[in-house]
Amino acid sequence: MIQVANISFKDPIIVASGIVSFSKINYICENYSPSAITTKTLTLKPLNPHEPPTVIKFHDKCYMNAIGLGNPGIEELEKIESKCPLIISIGGGSIEEITEVAGKVKKGIMIEINVSSPNRKGFGESLSSYVYEIVKNVKGVTSLPVFVKLGPWDNVVELAGRALSAGADGLTLINTLKGMVIDIETFNKILHYGTGGISGRCIHPLAVRIIHDVYKEYEPQIIGMGGVFNGIDAIELMSVGAKLIGLGTVLIDEGYESITRIRKEIEGFLKEKGLKYSDIIGIAVKK
Repeated sequence: MIQVANISFKDPIIVASGIVSFSKINYICENYSPSAITTKTLTLKPLNPHEPPTVIKFHDKCYMNAIGLGNPGIEELEKIESKCPLIISIGGGSIEEITEVAGKVKKGIMIEINVSSPNRKGFGESLSSYVYEIVKNVKGVTSLPVFVKLGPWDNVVELAGRALSAGADGLTLINTLKGMVIDIETFNKILHYGTGGISGRCIHPLAVRIIHDVYKEYEPQIIGMGGVFNGIDAIELMSVGAKLIGLGTVLIDEGYESITRIRKEIEGFLKEKGLKYSDIIGIAVKK
């Protein structure tokens, strides 16, 4: 068992935001038993995704997406009866909207505030500089633990400090890195939106470094993610401070069976080394 924000998780494996539609939640719960599933980021009103193409694979195990926070809106959450714990990801185009969305969250075990998506102007990372005010307001309207999802920016350690000083219970690190791909036959941008969030193996070392730096500075509770494709990747993130591990791109690339495989690989490593989860969390930072 792993304790995060006074919640018990049976193991560190959760599903990251943006991967699972509401209709697939219970299928995944019943067949693969993640410790939790994070919902798509929900806004006050429904948002249409950007025009396709919205997801491309540009290298082995590396993807770029610009879905643009397309979602059915926070009211749809009430229709979900999940068979496993839900972390509710929320977002909006203003401090006030995010606060209002948080106040409407009546399900789930935790709120995750998305102030880091790079794929819709006015949302996500556009509001990252207001993270202190956002967290303060959200904490005022919910009794659920509040985590803040941040991106791989130069000032991420500073923003993490602001989030924690405002009362955030923990951090989710990291979101995608903004990039662009060009079709050299037409010299057009391949993604309709132009830019997109890079995810997968190519951002894994970046995730390791950022989680390390934030943990070294504050020792907060961290949900770590970024290019986890096997148990060793997960243990690496735990060694720099992550308590839970979010799976995202690997589920797109290799399927939901990855949840079971990565869990077994982590457990096999710990058994072989005679270690417990608590032995490895942050160990590489403390050396």
